[in-house]
Amino acid sequence: MREDAMHVLLWQVRGAMDVTIAGHSRRVDAGHGLWIPAGIPHDIVVHADSVMTPLFFEVAGTATTLRQPTTVAVDRELRTVLLAYNASWQTAIQHSVDLGRQILALIEERPVLQVALPMPESRPAQLVAETLRFNPGDTRSVEELAESAHTSTRSIERAFRAETGMTLRQWRIRNRMENAAILLRAHAGVDAVSSRVGYTNVNAFRRVFHGHFGMSPTVYAQRYAAR
Repeated sequence: MREDAMHVLLWQVRGAMDVTIAGHSRRVDAGHGLWIPAGIPHDIVVHADSVMTPLFFEVAGTATTLRQPTTVAVDRELRTVLLAYNASWQTAIQHSVDLGRQILALIEERPVLQVALPMPESRPAQLVAETLRFNPGDTRSVEELAESAHTSTRSIERAFRAETGMTLRQWRIRNRMENAAILLRAHAGVDAVSSRVGYTNVNAFRRVFHGHFGMSPTVYAQRYAAR
């Protein structure tokens, strides 16, 4: 599909979706959105039991610095504005503030994951999550992590799926990418960041990062590093 007169923000409310742009597929998990500028062809596959809400912004009335597909985190503040904006499209409700402009201001200043990952609630899985949050570069296998929490691999995997909506592997990758983004914004080198978040092969890190953010670590650092 392709929108020529509209920019679109694909907001993943629940579950996950896969979006293919220029032959490259990226996954968007719950609590995140994907900004797609007008004119860019894309295909969307929403996973079973998932909810995705598309929000549209008319090109003629939208000035934005977001020229490329961009993943954004939807925290409580942004979620509130998105809900109000969506309601304004579905009904005759009019707001005293320009919600579209407010949304753009928020997503332009946070074009990266800046929100905490959902944490599992059961204690063994929580211990594993806390361990990986403390050290995203921990390279232990799922079996070894489960053993360290005195539980089984099956129990850990079940808890992550039920309590975070992600497999442990998916959660672990998102955790690594969040931390990589933070380090790159602090001007750390790509090789050093790759090693810090647990990749022994920098090319593998580059591929995962590109799949997650839609741009290479180098481009990301150039665009979003703190000045």
